[in-house]
Formats: sequence, structure tokens, C-alpha cells
Amino acid sequence: MTEVAAPDVPRHDVPRGGRSGFTIVDGRQVHYLEFGRLRAPDVVCLHGGGQTAYMYEELGAALASRYHVLAPDLPNHGDSDWIDDASRFSMAETLPPLYDHFGLERAVVVGASLGGMTAITLAARHPELVAGIVLIDIGHRLEEDGVRKIVEFMRAHESFGSLTEAAMEISRYLPNRKEVRAESLSRNLRQRADGRWEWKHALGRRMREVDLDSGEWDWRAQFEGMGDDARAIRCPVLVLRGAESDVLSDAGAEEVVELIPDARLRRVEKAGHLAAGDNPESTVALVSAFLDEIAW
Repeated sequence: MTEVAAPDVPRHDVPRGGRSGFTIVDGRQVHYLEFGRLRAPDVVCLHGGGQTAYMYEELGAALASRYHVLAPDLPNHGDSDWIDDASRFSMAETLPPLYDHFGLERAVVVGASLGGMTAITLAARHPELVAGIVLIDIGHRLEEDGVRKIVEFMRAHESFGSLTEAAMEISRYLPNRKEVRAESLSRNLRQRADGRWEWKHALGRRMREVDLDSGEWDWRAQFEGMGDDARAIRCPVLVLRGAESDVLSDAGAEEVVELIPDARLRRVEKAGHLAAGDNPESTVALVSAFLDEIAW
């Protein structure tokens, strides 16, 4: 009998030190990453808009010895199914069923950008589920120029001829990133029948279909009531601002810390809006210190 050698690369992209899987929650497929032991204290990680659960690969691996870390692909992102209403409220309401499915009772929620908006919304409406929050470069208000830069990048690139081309364009967009590996971008892109690679999310397509200057689509609408939701949070909160972020200003970070009763502000050096990827070592250290501080 001939032995078949194991492939050098897993058939499915398994994160370092963790697990990758699919499940059905409320009739919708959810892709997730998981790290650590199931009976350890729970940490739920929510990625940013246009990102996937893999942005937390370093954090999940670092926390795995002490915590159970669950990082889902949010609806309309990665390899999870879609929902029609992609508001922060609808995103947040997908999480209680996810908690039930995985047997979670309370968790510290780490949220970057869109994930942070979702975390604030969840804590305001389901406080019993949230033991603490880490907000990564997100607050109740953002800077117009920084958001427009994100929108323009998403609108500019409908697809790419290769993963190498995609890596080059992303490197130009993210000057703080040490390295953008072409081979890892299949986590964020899928290959079409014509051979080109397109984003797994549809944010760029949605933005290309509207006239941004006409008011037809206004990103600020997602932030209506965010300040009130922040004031309602009663769990401890860590706000992390990328020191070079053009999306969350120093003033905006300080304001949201003032709104939340039990909040503290730290800065991720040598990082922009995508702080967890720009400086994962600092992000991991700051999150770990916060978990120790709140005795989680």
C-alpha cells in the first residue's frame, strides 16, 4: 500500500496555535477561529470592516494558554454567510445566538473598528454577556479624512490579477505594516472563475454603487446613538488607539474614555488604524495586561 505524504500546507487555512471551523448558527453558516481550552475564561474577538477573524491570529495564540478565544468572521465578511441588514445593531444581535451555540455565558470582547462598534452595541443591549471590552482604534466619532481614505481604497480595487498584485497594493495602503504576505491573502480574497481575486466582503462594491458626495450613503449614520451606548457601558473598557491613526484622533479617543464610566486609554506605538496588524506585539501585551488588571 502506497503512503500518501501529508501536504505541506493544510487544505484549510489553520491559524498558528489554533483551530479553524464552520458551524451553523440560526440557519446561517459561520466561520470561526478558536484558541485555547473550552473551559477557560472566554474572550470573543470581533474583526474590523473588510477584515476577517485571522486578524486575531497573534492575539489568539498568545492568549491560548490562559483563555478560550473565539474569533468569528462577522456576517458579510470572510467565509461567513450574509445578512441583509449590516447595521451595528444587526451585527450585535448575531452574537447572543453565537454565545449560546458555543456555551459562552460572559466574555471579554475585543473589537477593532466595526468589531468595536459591535462590542459597544452588544454591551449596551446585553450587558450580562460582556465582562469587559477592548476597543481597538474606534470611538463614538471618527475623523472624516481617515474614513475617506479607507473608502477610497475599497472603491479603487474591485479585484486583483494575482495575490502578488494585491499584496503590493495593500503594502502601499498600509505603510506601517512590516510585511504583507501574498500567500496569506486567500484569507481575505477569493478567486473568481475568470482567475481574478476579489474581496470576500462586498463593502467596496457597495461603496462603488453610490455617489459618496450626494449623501446617498453616509457612514456617520452608523454612529448615531453611539455616544449614548458608550455611556451605558458598566463593564471595564480598554481603548487602544494606533499612535499614527488618522481615523481615531487623540481627542476622539480621550472623549470616548470620558464617556465610559470605567475606561482607560493606551496607545499602540508604530501603528495606524489597523493597530493589531501593524504592531501585534504591542497589541498583545496591552490586551494581556488589561485582562490581568480586571482579573479575568
